[in-house]
Amino acid sequence: MVRVPRIPWTWTVVGGICVWLVAICCFLVTEQGPEAFGAPDPAVLRTDAARAVHRQDPAAFQRLFAPGTAGSGYAEHYFTELFAVPATRLRLDLETYDDLRFLVLRGRPADGGALCDAWSVQDSGGRSVLSAVPAVTDPCAAGS
Repeated sequence: MVRVPRIPWTWTVVGGICVWLVAICCFLVTEQGPEAFGAPDPAVLRTDAARAVHRQDPAAFQRLFAPGTAGSGYAEHYFTELFAVPATRLRLDLETYDDLRFLVLRGRPADGGALCDAWSVQDSGGRSVLSAVPAVTDPCAAGS
């Protein structure tokens, strides 16, 4: 008669916990959760930025910046200044200027004039991110 070895239930439980921990670790390493910075590509970055500006959501806008390029309160302060005077026709476009890619926000403030702000678009770990560090060239200053 062939005897089948028995595995104590404690080893079964320990094995199950190990498998569960490995699965959770793999999920955390590969998952780009809602707190991930930037966007998968520049087009999605532009869409996410437009949504954040339209909803006046500084937290969503802040997540689009590369770590270390904008302080923790950058977006909150920027939105406070941006919406201090009502603006119309706000639009965000991806533009290339002097071989650099920018996300450019343009609009018309209620008090007249023109509104233009630009952030350079960079690649960080395979994701497109904004940088609050001023670029050498500025599409707004060039009047493009």
